[in-house]
Amino acid sequence: MSNKKALLALTLVLAASLVLSGCTKKAAESAAEKAIEKATNSQADVDIGTNSIKVNTNTGSMQIGGNVVMPENFPDDIYVIDGTLTYALTASSGKSYTITIETNKSVNEVKNIYENKLAEDGWTINVNSMVQGSLGLGAQKSNRSVTITASEIDSKTSVSIITSENE
Repeated sequence: MSNKKALLALTLVLAASLVLSGCTKKAAESAAEKAIEKATNSQADVDIGTNSIKVNTNTGSMQIGGNVVMPENFPDDIYVIDGTLTYALTASSGKSYTITIETNKSVNEVKNIYENKLAEDGWTINVNSMVQGSLGLGAQKSNRSVTITASEIDSKTSVSIITSENE
């Protein structure tokens, strides 16, 4: 994990703990914004909701928790499995996205669905692995790549989709 991602994750944990410890929402948001701005050297806006956190910076945006919405302009040639969207990250370039969906489908069902959907949508699968019940799929299409991972967590399957445009 990069230092910026680690710091962002730590900042989000800090913000959540400040709210839970009785610190006001506004103070927690301000503390998180300052930490992110220092780490990324760009403006940050943090919104801590009842069960979600949203972060917007000059370099992108992130949502985690409840009420997460699909990133604007997420590629329409990448199938999004049915379930609850729990995480969304967009790079400012609009060329890189990460989403996580919680679904009731098994890891094997997710594997079969994505093998078929990627092929139908013109992607070439170049990585296809199952290790200790966890799925890893990688595919290319033109100058873009997509990685799909899935693993069972607490009787649900967590599916992450990471897509980017290669320079």
